Amino acid sequence: MSRVIAVSLQADQGGNSSVISLSAVSAQSAVLNGEIILVTPTVDCFFRAGTSPVAVADGTDTFLLGNNSYRIRLQAKATKLAFITSGSAGNVYLTPGA
Repeated sequence: MSRVIAVSLQADQGGNSSVISLSAVSAQSAVLNGEIILVTPTVDCFFRAGTSPVAVADGTDTFLLGNNSYRIRLQAKATKLAFITSGSAGNVYLTPGA
């Protein structure tokens, strides 16, 4: 049985996305000024938002399944996101306004 997933994205001129390498050490994004960020990790990971966040992989931060896209609404301007894995290394792609 096939599965259909509806995803809507806003097309832009490009050049707005960034990539962060993920590992067992917390990695932080640059300041994200968009209200909604499309987050696509290639591996399972945890994340935390804040002005200078440090993600932890002990189950207290928000868990994201790898190879899925998530629209994350930032609660404040000039927010950063931090990511960490508890296993395999990978990447997370961030696209503001998508």
